[in-house]
Amino acid sequence: DRIDAPYELAYRNNGTSSPARPHTHNALEIYLTMSDLPDVLLDDTVSSVSKGSLIIIPPHHVHQLFNQKLTIYERYVLNINSDWLYTVLGAGSGLMPYADPAFSPAILRLSPTGLTGLCSQLDHYLQLHPQPSLSAYADFFSLLSILDSRIQHGLQASSTGQRSISQSQKNINEVMAFINRHLTEPLTLESIAAEFYLNKDYLGRLFKEHTHATIGHYISVQRANLAQTMLAEGRTVTEVQELLGFSSYAYFFKFFKKMTGISPSQYRKDNTMPLSHSPSP
Repeated sequence: DRIDAPYELAYRNNGTSSPARPHTHNALEIYLTMSDLPDVLLDDTVSSVSKGSLIIIPPHHVHQLFNQKLTIYERYVLNINSDWLYTVLGAGSGLMPYADPAFSPAILRLSPTGLTGLCSQLDHYLQLHPQPSLSAYADFFSLLSILDSRIQHGLQASSTGQRSISQSQKNINEVMAFINRHLTEPLTLESIAAEFYLNKDYLGRLFKEHTHATIGHYISVQRANLAQTMLAEGRTVTEVQELLGFSSYAYFFKFFKKMTGISPSQYRKDNTMPLSHSPSP
């Protein structure tokens, strides 16, 4: 997915009949949940997250924050286009290090006082600026400074805490870790189930229960993500196609365009960047 606007901030208190499946995008996402989330997927870990938590998702990291149909979720969501942010901050500046794709997603637990204050500041901005304007940009950077201070303090104070992971979530996390170690090899539901001595139908149901996606979809998202990483690091399209095990350029082209919306050669042209801004495989 692509976020084309410089930034998008929204408050939502609703449900959906079609929750987003695991996905990535070119933006830093800061997600303040006001509802308990039973199955949060970040890269290769599913865990439950309690309300009042701040979820930090750097660009190009696979995630899904809720997957229950028609369940009401209250949240504030801020997406910041990574290219725009690098232009504003300066590549390699060291500011907002969690905006670098090399940074891992994090979950910060806010104190009741901190949560109330942050909600008040977010509400104030949304009330003042329902539409884009020049004054909105000035106030946005003030808000971003407040958010950054809270995030940096939380990361330094190790307020990320221990994730709450059930036994079935742990089993799925082990499966996802295996998938990510073997993305350049042939992977099927049958071969993965055999690796864990599980019935393939049972594994498929358990995976979908916690991620609202098939194992095949998760593999595709992670392979597309790895392909983007390799292209951004300067590898040729042919090199990436071969490294990921695609039998032909045409097959890789079709797969990449379906997953990202643009051709691999165009992505390479637009996104080749210093290694410090490239996500780790």
